[in-house]
Formats: sequence, structure tokens, C-alpha cells
Amino acid sequence: MHKFLYKLEDISKKVFKQLSGLKEEDFQTALGIEFRKNKIDFMREAGLEVFYDNHPIALHELDFLVLSCMDLKEPIIIETKVSSGIAEEHRQQLRNYLRSAVKNDNAIIKKIKIGLVLNFKKNEVFTESIRPRKKTQDIEIEVWSYEKNKFTKHYSNKKVEEKS
Repeated sequence: MHKFLYKLEDISKKVFKQLSGLKEEDFQTALGIEFRKNKIDFMREAGLEVFYDNHPIALHELDFLVLSCMDLKEPIIIETKVSSGIAEEHRQQLRNYLRSAVKNDNAIIKKIKIGLVLNFKKNEVFTESIRPRKKTQDIEIEVWSYEKNKFTKHYSNKKVEEKS
């Protein structure tokens, strides 16, 4: 999965550089364009039944369902966000999707055990400014898995900022 994450981070930085300050849907459209250019097989807004007590209660749309490619052996969910940072509500949405995926009838969705939250920072990038722009991390990625009724965080590209 390392090759895929490296490529995703590279693509996401390119998208952010051109679209900072826009809506989540704009980032998703641009990511889809980049996925096609990079031969990453995906489905956008794939339907996922969400379950309560083993009963389907709603149909949600995944931002991206990425199929096996590069060094991905199984399909994964990508949930995109545009926010000041990855929040607990973003993680919870992904957890609900991962928990429900195994209960779906679709053979591809049933295999999903891993998902990630990709957050584009909600800030504007200016190349010319009166003040120098504070160095920030423009995208954040967290990778989570769900197996045996347990969620595990496998990866985060978030750097801990040093206090001055």
C-alpha cells in the first residue's frame, strides 16, 4: 500500500495547489481526473448500505472506492474532506462505512477492510503576499482498518508541529 499512498499524496498535493479554497466536490472531480491519468481504477459515489443490528437502514455514497491497483491487494474506501483538519466526525463516518462494508451483498464492497480519510486543508494559497505564508501541511491522510470488530489506525502523514 506504500506505493499507492505515495502516489495519492503526490496527486493530492497537485490538486490542492490548483484548487485550494474550493468545495469538496471540486477536489473530488479533480482527484478523479488524476486517478484516470495515473491508471488508478476507481468508482466514485459507489453505493454502500449502512447497517444497524444487521439490518440495512440507509444507502450512502462513498466518495471513492479504489479497486486493486499498484500495491493495493484489496479495494479501499477514500473519504475526502475540506476542513481545517481531520476531525473525529470524519473518522466516525469512515468507521461506520468500514463496519457496514462486510455486511453488504456486493462482492467487491464485502472485501473492504481498509479506508482512509483525505483532508484538503481549508485555506487559501497565495504565492504573493505582504506577509510570508506560514508553512502548513496542505493535505492530511489517515489510514484505518476494521477487522475482528476492531479499528486500527495504520498511517497518518500529519506532522506534529514544533512549539516555539
